[in-house]
Amino acid sequence: MTAADERRGDGRVPNVGALVVDLRRDRVGEVMASTGGRLSLRPPSGGREWEAFPCDVRSMTASDELRAKVTEANDRSRRERGTA
Repeated sequence: MTAADERRGDGRVPNVGALVVDLRRDRVGEVMASTGGRLSLRPPSGGREWEAFPCDVRSMTASDELRAKVTEANDRSRRERGTA
């Protein structure tokens, strides 16, 4: 993978269930479906789906995974305290 691929994704269509980074939105998403050249993504912890093109996503790195887990823990903590 080249540096350009890392920035914009490599255009390969990931499998349903794969965790990816949407580079345009800087969000982690789980691939829910692939239809008509677009991916349906959803936050790993649930929530509203959004669409992205395969060229705008890339596979998650270990750093991305850690960031997603910290974000999820922070969100859960805010909900439990009622400050969300």
